[in-house]
Amino acid sequence: MLWIHGHQSPALDAAFIFSWVLGSMWFCAPLALLAIAWHLHGQERREAVAWLVLGMLAAVLPEILKRLVERPRPELWPWLLPTAASSFPSGHSVAGAAFYPFLGWIVLRSRNKGGVGYALGFLVAAFIGVGRMYVGVHWPSDVLAGWALGLALSGVLIRRLASEARPG
Repeated sequence: MLWIHGHQSPALDAAFIFSWVLGSMWFCAPLALLAIAWHLHGQERREAVAWLVLGMLAAVLPEILKRLVERPRPELWPWLLPTAASSFPSGHSVAGAAFYPFLGWIVLRSRNKGGVGYALGFLVAAFIGVGRMYVGVHWPSDVLAGWALGLALSGVLIRRLASEARPG
């Protein structure tokens, strides 16, 4: 974390504040609602339900874990952003690793490039997680746990949708 912070600059400050927006609930919840509406409009009920489940679990599970673990946030330097007290796991990292890989897979699956979409989505999740350490509000283990939880959520739903789409 000190190495990351050692590279601090106004441009990186702005970039990682933007990463905070991408992983925030007030950004991801409308994203999920728009995706649900899009899929319902397209008669894709399974995908709409998957977005609903993903959104609910990505919002609730980190909060439950934070209350169970109650790990204090790092205080290595003044935070760039205000935040709540508990640190583990990073809710932004959960959201990033749940929503963006799932979105990438959904968008590119019809072109048989769902794996590429998933990987591109994880690049966004990585940006969000590194940003949480850069702004000083999470330990690396908070981010790793958030990524693991988010990727597990999106991976399970993708596997479910992919298996239901296969004939026989």
